[in-house]
Formats: sequence, structure tokens, C-alpha cells
Amino acid sequence: MRYRALKVVLASRFWLAAALLPLSATPAAVWAFSSNVNSAQELEYGAVLFEYFQHDYFHALVEQKYAESLKNRSALANTGQLVKGGMLVSYGLPNKAEPVFDELLSSNVSHEVGNRAWFYLAKLHYNKGDFASARDAVDRVEGPIPVDILVDYHYLATLVTGHPERLAQKVSMIEATAKNSPAFPYFLFNLAVSQVGRGDVAAAVKNLERVTESGAGGEGATAALVDRARHGLAELAMKADRLSAAWGYLSEIRTSGLYSNRALLSYAWAAINREQFTEAIPALELLAGRSIAIPEVQEAKVLLAHVYEEQGLYKRALKRNIEAEKEFGEGVSLIDQARRVIDGQDVPREFINNLEAIMDDTDWYARHPSVDYESLTPFLIDLMASNAFNETLTELADLYVIEENLHYWADQAEQHQAILQSAEEKRFDQNMREMLGRTDAIRQELGERWEELELYTLVVEEEERERLTALMDTTRADLSVLEQRLGRLQALEDPYEQPDHYQPMVREHHQRIEALLARTENQILALERVMRKLIKLELDKHEERMNYYAAQSRLAKARLYDMALLSLEQSVPAAGATNSPEAQ
Repeated sequence: MRYRALKVVLASRFWLAAALLPLSATPAAVWAFSSNVNSAQELEYGAVLFEYFQHDYFHALVEQKYAESLKNRSALANTGQLVKGGMLVSYGLPNKAEPVFDELLSSNVSHEVGNRAWFYLAKLHYNKGDFASARDAVDRVEGPIPVDILVDYHYLATLVTGHPERLAQKVSMIEATAKNSPAFPYFLFNLAVSQVGRGDVAAAVKNLERVTESGAGGEGATAALVDRARHGLAELAMKADRLSAAWGYLSEIRTSGLYSNRALLSYAWAAINREQFTEAIPALELLAGRSIAIPEVQEAKVLLAHVYEEQGLYKRALKRNIEAEKEFGEGVSLIDQARRVIDGQDVPREFINNLEAIMDDTDWYARHPSVDYESLTPFLIDLMASNAFNETLTELADLYVIEENLHYWADQAEQHQAILQSAEEKRFDQNMREMLGRTDAIRQELGERWEELELYTLVVEEEERERLTALMDTTRADLSVLEQRLGRLQALEDPYEQPDHYQPMVREHHQRIEALLARTENQILALERVMRKLIKLELDKHEERMNYYAAQSRLAKARLYDMALLSLEQSVPAAGATNSPEAQ
């Protein structure tokens, strides 16, 4: 049938997009740090933990480096180094993380710290593609495994040993220990994916059902995982020809979630394949009202016109094809507008600074995009899920932070030079020595005046005496401070002179800042080009798809026009025959 040429295999989309368990390189060694602050050093190290808990590993590593420079005991301890190594893995610096773990494991560390270090080292080798070293590190983990890494460890172990079926054998043990772990639903989800791959659909359905139960009422990433699980259950139900069960799963997916689009289109295709066109129309109508930038919406617009045609509702089908062709044209215009947006000089910086607001958990994708970033972000839904794009954004964001800090220190250069110039102009000549010599006479004169004031206070009224006494106490304190300063000046033989190497050292630092700033700006320009290229490639994909669907709409529109003209031509001779003389 014609509509099969339009079909996107959503089942493959779902399983290929399976969320790998976030072998989150979160360095969970913070268990060792008490919530009670017992020393100033623990308070200093708190800056590291604060950034760590925000998952801002760049700033956490900066704070870690600063704490180490201060010889902070918490930062230099085994647990502190374990946190540092884990953050380096999280931040994508495996070559710098490996020596940290190697040094830890070569020293006398506790059993628990050793197990954590071997686990992070295994994960590091796995991320680098060195499966043999990863397998060796996994095998070095012995005895009780810390609860917070239990799920991640067993999942990693199955990856490096090549036996994912072992996951199923460990579910009961893991569940008994780490059921409340945030990673446990991801563990079940990926177990279900592996079970589908082995043909064990019944077990996969059971585990996906458990994912939906464990994430019920969740928000953010948990809610998205539940939507994915329900979508997977719906796909499996449709393969088993259980349309009512599939609709039950699909109807529970959030209408404001990203997976609602795929869920609606999945259900529509299931109904069409069963030739239940009436069942498909509500889902397609709902999808057709969303942003043209969404691939599922683009497909739904063409598919909806086809469904009306299959039902014999040719006027509705023609109307839908005309509207679809117009909207695809508008979509291509939006893509041109999005290209102009990303070409703006400061767009990458503003895009990253406002990323959280742009990609928040609102229903923005269900609305027609407007100007500015809303004309760009709907086209980036799939791209934002790309690891390469996210790595580019992360590195670019960190470079912007470095550039900002370097600009700050570059701005301080003028102040540093002014301070140095002022220090050079200070003099301690004979005039100053003579002035210091007159201080003894001034002190003697002040002493005599002070005695007169004290006698005067004896003859004034009590209220005036209190005010005068308070004023004299304040003056006495100021004079005491002044005498101390004069004493230090009198003790000096020569004024302070800057070391000969000081000014060259400061100039060298300023030159280094300028060089680093130039290097950072070049790296920013290079990464901004990469970001723009990735976005433009994504926009090209959208434009190509829209042009294809627009062509399909034009062909369908032409076919419906031909059908209408043919039916008119067939009806005209019949009417003419009725009015002919022969007929009369």
C-alpha cells in the first residue's frame, strides 16, 4: 500500500535509543565526609563538595586543585583523591584520572576505598575501549560492594564480560540491597532491552512493568524513563497484535513529555495496520496540531490526509494535503530563520547560558515556535540527545568560564601596574626624618593639653563631663594608634624596596594571561564552528525530510484533483444525454 512507503519503523527507534544505564561516573566517595564541620579545613573542602553535588565537575576540580595547593587534609586524603579521580572520569579526562587511581591502589587503602577505585578504573578503561583492562579491574573488586555503586558495578561487569544474561541472575540480589537506588530503574530497563534482544519477551515485559511501577509519580529523568518503558511495552504489545493493551500503555504516557509524540504516532500506525482508520484519526489530529519542527508531526500530517482518503473522505483528505503542503513550506522558512539565528555572533554563548531555560520540562514543543530561540530549539530535540553535541556544549561552556576569568585578571593588569608604580614613587628622605623628629615635641605639647582638659572636666556639669570624657577616650585611642605607627616609622632605617625580580614576574604573569586568553578565544571560535556545523547538519536533515513530505502532499493533492475532474467529466455526458432531442 502507498502509506507503507511513508512508514518510519518506530520500534527500531525505540530499541536503538534505549537509555544505557547511566554508568554515571558520579564519584560516590562522598559517603566518607561527615555533614558536621569539625575544622576549618573541612569547611574549605566543602567548596569542592558543593560543586560536586551540583554535578559541576569543572568548578569542583578547580576547587579541588585550590584545596590541594593549601595542603588541605580532606582533599589530599584517600577519599578526597577518590572523589577527584571520579570527577576526572565524569569530566572526560581519563588520562588524568588513571594516575590518581593507580596511586591510590598502590598505597595502603581500606577495602572499601580499594573496591571503589577498582570500579572507577574499570569504568575508565571501558570508556576508553580497553575491555581487557576493564575486565581485569572488574575482577579485582572483592567482597562486599558499596550499595551506592552496586547497580553500576554489576551492569558494567556484564558489559565487559560479554554476558548480559547474567544481569537477570543478579536481579534479586541487587534488588534486596539497592532497590531504592536511583539507578535501579535504569538497570531494569536495560535488562529488559537485553531480554528482548535474546527473544525473552515475557521477562522483558515484566521488567518494563516494574520500571513503570518504580518510577510512578517521578519527575524529570525518572518520568522520561517511565514514558520510554511504556512506549516499549506498547511496541511489544503491538507486535503481539494486542492493540487494546498497546493503547492502554500509550494512553498513560504524558502528553507533555517528549515521548508523547512517538507514542501517538505508534498507536496511529498500529490502528492503520489493522485498517482501523477511525481509531488512528484522534491521535493523528492531536499530533498535527503540534510544531511542524517535530519529525513525528511532519509524518502525522501526511498520514492523516492518507487516512481520510482511505476512508473515502476525499474533501477532508484534499484539505489536509493543501494545509500540509503550506505548513511544510512554513517549516522550511522556519529552518531558514533558525539558520540565521545560529549565524549570530553571540548566539552560541547565549544559547549555552540559557540552555536550562531553553530545554526545560515545559510544553514548548507542543506550541508553534516563535522568534528567537524558540525558532531554533524545536529542531534540536534529537540533536540534544547526541553525546557528541552535549560534549561540545559542555566544553564550550567551560571555555566561556575560563575566558571570563582570564578577562577579569587581564582587567586587573592596569591596577597591578598602578600599584607597582606607586610603590616605586615612595620616598623616605631627610624631610620625612625631620618630620618624625618633631613628633617628640608634638607629643609633649599634647600631654600638657591633655592635663588641662582633665582638670577642665572637674569643673563642668555632670552631663557635659560625661560627653567630654567619652570624646577624650575616643581621641586617646586614635592617638595611641598614631603613636604605634610613628614608632614603626622611626624604627625603619630604609624604606621598603621591591625585589628586582618582582616587576618582571608580574609582567610575565600578565603576558601569560594574554597568551592564555588568545588561546582560549581561538579554541572557543573552533568549538563554536563545530557547534554551528552540527546544528546546520541537523537543520539540513529537517529540511530534506520536510521537502520529501511536501512532495508527497503535492502528489496526493494532484491525485485527488484528478479524481475530482474525472468524476465531473463522467457526470457531464450523462447530463447532456438527458437534455438531447433524442432523449426528448
